[in-house]
Amino acid sequence: MNEKKLKQLFLVKRLLFVTIIAYVALFFLMNTSYLSIDNMRRFAYSAKTALTQTSASANDVITYSSGNIPVFSPFKDGITVLGDSSISVYSRDNIRFSVHSVNYRNPVLRVSDEYILCFDRGGKKLSVYNSFDLLFEKEFSDVIINADIDDSGRIAVITEKYGYKGQLTVFNTSFEERFLWYSADSYLVDVAFTSTNSVSVVSVVQNMENIDTVVYSLNYSAGEERAKVVSQSTFPISVSKKNDGSVEILSETGLVSFRSGGCNTVYSYGSRVPYKFHQSDKYTVFAYDLNTPNKHFSVYVTDITGNKQFETIVENVKSVSAFSDTIFVLTSEKLLAFDRTGTVVSEISVSEGVTDIVAGKQKCILYGSEKAYIVSTAIIVK
Repeated sequence: MNEKKLKQLFLVKRLLFVTIIAYVALFFLMNTSYLSIDNMRRFAYSAKTALTQTSASANDVITYSSGNIPVFSPFKDGITVLGDSSISVYSRDNIRFSVHSVNYRNPVLRVSDEYILCFDRGGKKLSVYNSFDLLFEKEFSDVIINADIDDSGRIAVITEKYGYKGQLTVFNTSFEERFLWYSADSYLVDVAFTSTNSVSVVSVVQNMENIDTVVYSLNYSAGEERAKVVSQSTFPISVSKKNDGSVEILSETGLVSFRSGGCNTVYSYGSRVPYKFHQSDKYTVFAYDLNTPNKHFSVYVTDITGNKQFETIVENVKSVSAFSDTIFVLTSEKLLAFDRTGTVVSEISVSEGVTDIVAGKQKCILYGSEKAYIVSTAIIVK
């Protein structure tokens, strides 16, 4: 090879190298919000698996013993699965990144953008993971009632406390105790990070023959109670944090929205009783059994303020869910995806035995008593 060709080859290599560096720099600039050590490790692991054509428990079906249905949740572009004895994290290609041993009788799973929180409700153990590692583990001296984790890794934990009706502990991003708060008046039942430096704590209190719901807004940075809102004769069956910072309570009669300025009923069932429901951060979905011979159900969708989005009739409804602006309805034969106007944007057949659904941006978990099927929803959810 003559000197001229060597110089040309060297120039091509330099241009290629500069192009790659420029591409990487551009990628970093365009994806700053996505970048984290955990996300880069996920990318590297998936790339290595693809290049070596190996599989670490890659599958779109997860099996388990009857009577021990795990808890499922979307996490990043994959899923996480929490059972009585283990927690597993999967990629978007259903490759298992990691598995850790746990010992829970009543496992509960909470996820944020970067963290996985799991604990034993009625037990004393709590753990925090990313896609690969155990980051924090604690055994409390009192029983855990509920907990939440935010996108930065702060943890809020409600436990029982002798002499009180509950204790709230907030941990900072280094997993150090940052704030303690005790309730002497009402029983604490749930907690959610709702805005910067603030948590909302849901509690119940006896009021003569009725039960009232009391929601406290606490600033853990300043160490003070900012607001206390009471909804009389309301019992919280389910609690949801909405994307505007409000807290929504599903009660025996309807939906009650709590803000620091007060609360109001945004939707009432009337004479109907929900057969199934799901609260997302934007919508609440109900399925009402119409008691017809051919098993028709009314699927009703309302937004944060109680405005009706749509209502439609669907046969043989098994479960409902929502993510972003997509509403999912699982029937005995199909998974239907509606947009917020009630238009069907996708439908797929489902396997026999599927009874419930957990929906996310990239993945949808359809599960029954012995199997879970992982379905991609990336092309559906906008």
